Amino acid sequence: MVAIIRSTEQETDHVEFKEKMYPAARRERWSWTITRPREFWPKGSHVTLIATPDANQQPWVTRLGMTKRVRQVSDLQQKLEISQTTLIDRPVPLDTVLNCLHDRHRRHVVAEGQQKEATGKALLAALIELRPELSSMIRYIGATVDGYRVTADSKAGQALATQRDATLAVARMAGMSIPQLAQWDPPAEQLYDDRPPPAYLDLLSRTAPASPSSPTHESSPAEETALEDHLINRDTENLLGWFGGQTAHVAWRQFKQDGQTLFVANANRSSAERISGADIIYYNDTRQNLILVQYKKLNAHRGGYYYPDSDRNLTKELVRLRAVDRYAAHFRRSEDDHRLSPDPSWIKLCPPEAVIPQADVMVPGMYFSRQHFERLRQDPRLHTGRGKAVRFGYANVPSYLDNTMFTRLVETGMIGTTGVSTDLVRRQITRSYQLGRMVIMGVVSGEDAPQSDRNTRRRQGR
Repeated sequence: MVAIIRSTEQETDHVEFKEKMYPAARRERWSWTITRPREFWPKGSHVTLIATPDANQQPWVTRLGMTKRVRQVSDLQQKLEISQTTLIDRPVPLDTVLNCLHDRHRRHVVAEGQQKEATGKALLAALIELRPELSSMIRYIGATVDGYRVTADSKAGQALATQRDATLAVARMAGMSIPQLAQWDPPAEQLYDDRPPPAYLDLLSRTAPASPSSPTHESSPAEETALEDHLINRDTENLLGWFGGQTAHVAWRQFKQDGQTLFVANANRSSAERISGADIIYYNDTRQNLILVQYKKLNAHRGGYYYPDSDRNLTKELVRLRAVDRYAAHFRRSEDDHRLSPDPSWIKLCPPEAVIPQADVMVPGMYFSRQHFERLRQDPRLHTGRGKAVRFGYANVPSYLDNTMFTRLVETGMIGTTGVSTDLVRRQITRSYQLGRMVIMGVVSGEDAPQSDRNTRRRQGR
């Protein structure tokens, strides 16, 4: 559902104060509350257009957020909590948005409060038409409303959230548009930590195999979204063989788009309480390019930190990453000097999830190459814990790559190895199992299109 809030000057001052306390760069979650007439807020949570007054008391949509009812203050008043408040770079007059609506929707607009479903959808469509850059922001906030809730102490729930995030990351590294990977059905039963968590790929709805004679194929050889390939061929059998003789614990999918094939797999042999972490193992077969990403969790949704000295698994994991980097260095060539980082090993720090979204959005996180991570451990700016303990958090880390920067650099071949054979990939899968880690693997093969072609497809929505 969608709602409109017309903030008073006092409420706007309060929000601006909160925004200074919690800068967006730190990604700390915060909320604020207001009281409004109960009749206009009958139920549910809502993606909310937050309108604040200008100098002439005209309302401008300056922020987006999520509003939910907290409690009834009186028979006529309802207390509301607004979270996910996000400042819009280019505010737009509320009247301009409303004037974009068709008469059949405009006549049903509630000046302030919850909108009818059709009117709400029309409001968001009008806002996106005026400010296209808000599409991803609206999608993320909407996912918070409709997602699958998990608790921070649920190891099974957090494992599922990590699998989902890593699976989406693999698709982005390949430069493919695969919205099917975000269309999943929450588990039908409660998750238990003493059992293996469900494989995220097993929760996806199966897409129907496309017919070669379908109108889509006849109209354009370049697909808007990737097509799922259900056939098990020799290449697929070889890839499944990388996981060892038993593949009952492996869930996999295969997609084709623009001359490329992406094989994605989720694999795990342990109960949730015994899982020590998750690894992305991504291999571009055409470039012989390997990327290995280890997930680490911050200790809280809001203002969380990662304490490396308290991670009992970190020492042996870093030994592994150093060995992988040394091995890959033997295959480095002089023509690889253009790469920003030629090593395969990376670490992603991200907060535990409270909601697993129903949308193609990743968990915000900080990416570090293994070398950068180890240097930061010696940086005095990170010695801010109790007793000068080293800790990583948005509040003190000086620099990192975010999801977009990292996946784009992988896609364009600016980071990672070259010349590495599949033997190293197979060994890393085995090593991840030995360390009790989940494996999220992606292998892409086929045409290696120029970056200009990739950029054109992205602009055209492909």
